[in-house]
Amino acid sequence: MDMVRFSFPLSDEQKKEKEKLVTKLLKDPYVQEWKKLNHVEDSFIYEHSGRFKDYADIMHKCEHCQGIEFCIQPMKGNRLELYLDGMLQNIIKPCKYLTKENKIYAHEKQYREMDMPKSYLLVDLAKLDLKNESIEYKSSVMQVLQTIMDNESKKGLYLWGKPGAGKSYLAAGICNYYAKKNRKVAFVNVPKLISDLKMMFHDSSAMEEKLRKVANVDVLVFDDIGGESVTPWSRDDILLPLLDQRMENKKITFFTSNYRMGELKEKLTVANGKQMEPMAAERVLERILALSCENFIKGNSRRK
Repeated sequence: MDMVRFSFPLSDEQKKEKEKLVTKLLKDPYVQEWKKLNHVEDSFIYEHSGRFKDYADIMHKCEHCQGIEFCIQPMKGNRLELYLDGMLQNIIKPCKYLTKENKIYAHEKQYREMDMPKSYLLVDLAKLDLKNESIEYKSSVMQVLQTIMDNESKKGLYLWGKPGAGKSYLAAGICNYYAKKNRKVAFVNVPKLISDLKMMFHDSSAMEEKLRKVANVDVLVFDDIGGESVTPWSRDDILLPLLDQRMENKKITFFTSNYRMGELKEKLTVANGKQMEPMAAERVLERILALSCENFIKGNSRRK
């Protein structure tokens, strides 16, 4: 069936306005470039003058843009452009800044959980500026690099130190390293995980799905372990089974904590602030030891 077209005659004044517009459009550099690329005549611009006016206006908005954060388009980083494929169509295309940003953050799609600032996706361990760092910190970074570059090892690291020493920052770099190699990763803040699971207490399917995602990723970071309120449920029903699965399936697992392993064991011994359960704590610590090697991150707080 042929497409029905409605054509309404223009008044003399409307014709003059349209001719004036088309004359301006034919001099516009963006329209000239489009016309050349698509091999169309001036009459095509005349026929679709309204569409080309919108196109030129959109393109001119981007002329002096200095970055994605300065974008004034309705859809940040995207703009409507004209595409000719038998029919003239509008398509949404990313600008050069968004294209560059998408490339930089491409590995984000490998994250199954990401309890960290988006800025941490930019952490690249191979490009860390260590000039002004202590020998101890440089040594810790080298151990991290050696661990992740050892393709034969299935053991991660237990990064501990004072709050703000840079443990989570390094752990984010670890996740990024593996994500860029197309490995499925998760950066899980343990206190947040426990809190989220409590909220799902009456939705067993949602809880199981979240735990399954965490348990099955290729590389997992347990961030701030020991920062959660320890209860028999959080320790024995959540952490222990997750660690068991990671260990049995030989999945690479990293940890960050404010506590050395011995201190973490003491913290896990006390449930609900009073109940002493040393054997339960020992079971958890055994799994952590099987999954990781202890690495002290020395340094003062970087949170300034």
